[in-house]
Amino acid sequence: MKLSSLVPPPGKSKYELAIIAAREARRLNDWVRRSGETLPGKVTAVALERVIHDDVPYYYEDPSMVPSFDASVAPVEPTLE
Repeated sequence: MKLSSLVPPPGKSKYELAIIAAREARRLNDWVRRSGETLPGKVTAVALERVIHDDVPYYYEDPSMVPSFDASVAPVEPTLE
């Protein structure tokens, strides 16, 4: 599957998905180093695909905050579970 064919689901921000994918890629890199296993492809591509397919659970630290696309409001970064 090509990365260009992966489209963010409706209602998801590209910025939000990029942050979550980057954190998932770090987690996968750590796992690969510790376990010695290999992944089917590049770590960043696998992480992005997992995020787009909702295989990576995440939440916002302050549940009352909803991601805002207003440029004057700083976004709350998601945290991986």
